[in-house]
Parts: sequence; C-alpha cells; structure tokens
Amino acid sequence: MTWLPVAEFFVTGEPKAQPRVRVTKTGHAYTPGSAKGFKERVHWEARANIDVIEWDEPEQGDCLRVDIDFFLKRPKRLCRKADPDGPVYAPKKPDKDNLEKAVLDALVGANVLWDDAQVVSGTVQKFYHAKDKGPGAMIKISRWKE
Repeated sequence: MTWLPVAEFFVTGEPKAQPRVRVTKTGHAYTPGSAKGFKERVHWEARANIDVIEWDEPEQGDCLRVDIDFFLKRPKRLCRKADPDGPVYAPKKPDKDNLEKAVLDALVGANVLWDDAQVVSGTVQKFYHAKDKGPGAMIKISRWKE
C-alpha cells in the first residue's frame, strides 16, 4: 500500500485559474477562455511526460494523488535585496482551488485522468516564484498501489 510516482513535470508560464461559467442575456452559458493557454501548456507537458514513462491509459477505478505547487509572478515589492531569494507564499488571488481545477481539467483533457473525481489526495500550494526563476506550476502525479 503505497503511492507510486507516475509523472513529475514543470509547466512554464503564469498559472491561470479556471474561470466561472458565464451566462449571456439570452441564456447561453459559456466558459471564458482566460485560462485556455495555461491549460493547453499543462495538457502538452502532461502528455509528453506520461509518454516518457509509458503509463497506460487511466482506468475508471484508479486512485490518484496530484500534488501541485503554483509559482505566481513575484511582485516588485518582494524583489528587494532584503527579501528572500526563494519562493514566498502568495496569499493573494487567484484562489488555489480554482488553480487546481484548471490543472485537473487539463489533465482530464490530456487523458491522464479518467475523471478528476479519481484524485483522492494531494496538496496544493501557492507561492511567488524565486528571484532567479519564473512563474509556472510543478505537478506530481502518483497512483495508489495495494
């Protein structure tokens, strides 16, 4: 009974949260495309890294763990010499649950997950990126093995 690593990869670029569904005056519901670019990068990085380790297609009953560290753009006020060089927690928007939803939706679209309901465990953290790095997301996927 342990978690077996499936993939670990870094997606470059500013993480974007999953936007809320909007409704027009005529009653048409749609999802704004503000996270589309970020979700596409997650999709392609996931496919590239899953193929490297020859993981089979996901099965409906698989229990998965997804750990995600988001690195948001560091504000100028935290770029002084006196500020820490490494990542710093980011207590600002976007919300971590909306960021996580965007990543899980992209993983479902990449056929890495059958459904995001398969994710039974994992941690999600938000940081401002280190001074010598850029924004992005570190994603680690593990499968439960009995």
